[in-house]
This record gives sequence, C-alpha cells and structure tokens, in this order.
Amino acid sequence: MTAMDPQWALLAAALVFIITPGIALFYGGRERATSMVNMMMLSAGAIAVTTIVWTLWGWSMAFAGKDMIGGVVGDPVSGLLLRDSMVADHGIFTSMDANTGLAGGIPAAFRLACAVVAVALITGALAGRVRYAIWLIFVAVWVTLVFAPLAHMVCGGGLLSPNGAISQALGIQVHDFAGGSLLHVAAAVSALAIVLIIGGHAHFPLKNFVLHTKSFATLGGANSEHKGNLVRALLMEVAKSNKTNDSAASSDDSKAKGDSSLENASELVANGNFANVSARAPHNVPFVVLGIFIIWFGWLGLMIGSSVGLPGVAGYAWVSSTITASASMLAWGVTERLRSGCFSAVGAASGIMAGLAASAAAADVIAPLWAVVLGAIVGVVTCLATHSKTFTRYDGALHVVSVNGIAAFIGILAVGLFADASGLLSTGDWHQLIAQICLLAITILYSGAVSALLAFGLEKLFGWRISEAKERKGVDLADQGERAYDFSGIAQEKSAIDAEDKTQM
Repeated sequence: MTAMDPQWALLAAALVFIITPGIALFYGGRERATSMVNMMMLSAGAIAVTTIVWTLWGWSMAFAGKDMIGGVVGDPVSGLLLRDSMVADHGIFTSMDANTGLAGGIPAAFRLACAVVAVALITGALAGRVRYAIWLIFVAVWVTLVFAPLAHMVCGGGLLSPNGAISQALGIQVHDFAGGSLLHVAAAVSALAIVLIIGGHAHFPLKNFVLHTKSFATLGGANSEHKGNLVRALLMEVAKSNKTNDSAASSDDSKAKGDSSLENASELVANGNFANVSARAPHNVPFVVLGIFIIWFGWLGLMIGSSVGLPGVAGYAWVSSTITASASMLAWGVTERLRSGCFSAVGAASGIMAGLAASAAAADVIAPLWAVVLGAIVGVVTCLATHSKTFTRYDGALHVVSVNGIAAFIGILAVGLFADASGLLSTGDWHQLIAQICLLAITILYSGAVSALLAFGLEKLFGWRISEAKERKGVDLADQGERAYDFSGIAQEKSAIDAEDKTQM
C-alpha cells in the first residue's frame, strides 16, 4: 500500500477486518455446540491483543522501524506507539503521510487487520481445549516474534521482499501479492506445531485408531482374532465418547449404544473404510457457509489493499482470486462426490477457503486460464489431504493445515510456474520458481521453529489445556461460563404445557 485514495484504502482495511469474524463463524460452525462461544472469544482475543501489540511495537518491527539483523526485523522504537504515522496538527490527527499520500494511520490499520487474520486462522486448531488466558499470552508473543519479523521480511523491505537480499542474489523479485506466506503458511505451520505439542481433542478418540491403520492392514482378514481384539479395544473409546455428562439414559441403554457403535465401526474397519469414521462433526453447517461468504467478501478488500493503489491491478486481482476460489470449490465438490457420493456444503466452503488461500500470492500475475487451473489443483489436493489418514491423525489442525497451508503453499509455487512474465511454464526461466521456494522454506522453518519453542515453553510453564472433564463437558461453560444455545426456557415452557394438558385430561 503505497499510493491510494484514502477513502478506498480505509475501506480496504475495513473489509480485511471483517475476515476475522468470518473465520470465527467458519471454524465455530465446525466445532461442537459446546465450543461456539469459545471460538468467538478466541477471535475477539486475537483482535484485542494484536491491536495492542501492533500499536506498541509490532508496527515498528514490521514496517516502520529501521532494518535490523540482515533484513529479518525492524527496530521496535522508530514506530513505537505509531508515532511515525500519527502526527497531530493543532491537536487533531489529520496529517497526510508525505511518502504514501495516505492519512498517517491507514497503512498501519490495513496491516493490523492482516495481522489479526493470521492470528485468527490459528484458532481453528485450538478451539475447544485451550485455556483462554494462555491463548492471549501466546497471541502477544507470536505477533512479536513470528508475525512482525515475517511481515518485515516479506512486505516491509526485508530479506524476502522484492528488493531484499534473496531477490538481489537471484536477480529476480520474490513475489507474494497479498501475503500467502505471511497469512496462511505461517499460521498453518504454527497451528500444526502447537497441536503436535498439546495434542488433539479429548473427544477425538479415533486419532489413536488412525495411528494404527497400518497395523490393521498387516493383521490379515476381517475375521482375524488379533484384528478383532484391537478393533474392540480402540473402539471402546468411541462408545465412551458418545456418552454425554448430562445423559439420563440407563446403564443398559448406554451399553446398547456402545455395542451399536462398536458394531457399526467394526463394519467400517472390515470394509477398510476409515475415512467415514469420525468422532467430530460440524454442529452448525449454515454458520460454516455464512462464515466463508464473509471471508470471501472481506478477501476482496485484501485484493484492493494489496494493489498499491493501481486500479487495474486491484480489479484484476479481485477477478483472479474469485476465479480461483470458484474453481477450487467445484474441484473439491467433484472430488468429494467421487469419494463419498455427496457434494457437501462444508466441502464447498472448504474449497472456497482453499482457493482464496492459493490466490493470495499469485492473484495479480497469473492469467485467467492459470487461475482456473490453480483453483482446480488446490481443490482436488486439499480435499484429498483433508480426508487422508496423515492429516486425520492431527485432528486439531486438520483444516488449518490441509486447507489453508497446503493451498497457500501451492499458490506460492504457482507464481514460479504460471506467472505471465517470469513463470517457468510461461517463459522457461526457473529463477522465479527458486525465489518462491526460498520464500516458502524460510517462512516454514522460521514460523515452525519459533512457534514450536513458544508453544513448548507455555506448555511447560502454565499448561495449555483445560482438564479433560471440562473439555468433554464443553469449554464454553468451563472457560467462558456461557452457552451458545440455551434452550432451558423452551424446555420449561414445554414442561408447563405438558403438565397443563395432563391436568385437563
């Protein structure tokens, strides 16, 4: 964002900001009903903490500060408290920045909205089982040590920027139009690092089952005694997880339900159909769909704001990202239809998310045909990855990594392959592809290492998780003291009506 009409720039920042509540709905609808409030609060906490950190030193470290440590980060003092962007004129902050032509705070606001989106994406890996206070601490440190340095490297004139050391060494500019590496890859890698340290959901017993699928395959036929014993031992967890804390069923009914769960799951095992065995399902599919539409709408603001004030670039990036998202949705749907015989709304939403993530880096430099091809590729690949055993074992980071992470990874490589003026398939020149690989390698290694150390430190010092009992009961009541859906009034009214009907009889 270097030169743009202030009103349009501010509108772009506002549109990017609404991506975060869209993420809260998108991931909240996927979770249990007892985690919906927590999902909203994780995003609210991301907004609040990121804003404070950004105001204090984050903006300076990412964009305003003088280059430090070989282009890795900016100094935290030059832009402290936004003092480089907010200059008062007779007590009113109405000054214009001489370099950008924008009101002083607008670039900082736009980049803040992007930072919040990156943090909010991580919440998809954590909802339902982490302590809220620890999440707030994590956000403050992650924005400081991971996002701000990466933002400086990629977008703030640092190591990975178009004029940075990597670009100069390769003789070609590293290209990431709207922060695919910064928003999606870094968030996905960080999410996976956290989940590997803190573990999956307590109500996801089949993660143990998935870990042993290779053993099942080597134990012989469906009637194998060893295989049958292993099936029963593992699937007892499934029957246990189906019992809710407020269940009023008798012990005989519970046993019958457990036997039924074992019988159904054993049949799936015998047929080798592990993909359809799941301990979690979205509690509110309309929320998932509404969330992705809000994300898509806000995403168009990201395209406008990343266009550095060039209307033609903004317009084409708007169209290109929409083409990629649409192609990805259709490709995901076809793949899902071939696998399971259905075209689900959740799958469509995931396909759109994958397409948007893939378009982040490449939207301005690939032709419409390549935008369609890119969308089709990421739709198929992310659908297969999401349902693969490899990703199913990491239930928490399932969609953050297999959708956002993989799609953005492919999108960044697509610049090196499909870019109109520098791509390998367009020009035969491989330098752009090498530059994009360097961008991915540094982003993954840096964000993964720092996030893992941070997550490990918080785990040892404080512990990330709520207790298993509270998790099974629901984090909303345990940590927020609230329910997303309270039907007690309806139940009481129905009881009163039933009682009245009985008295009249």
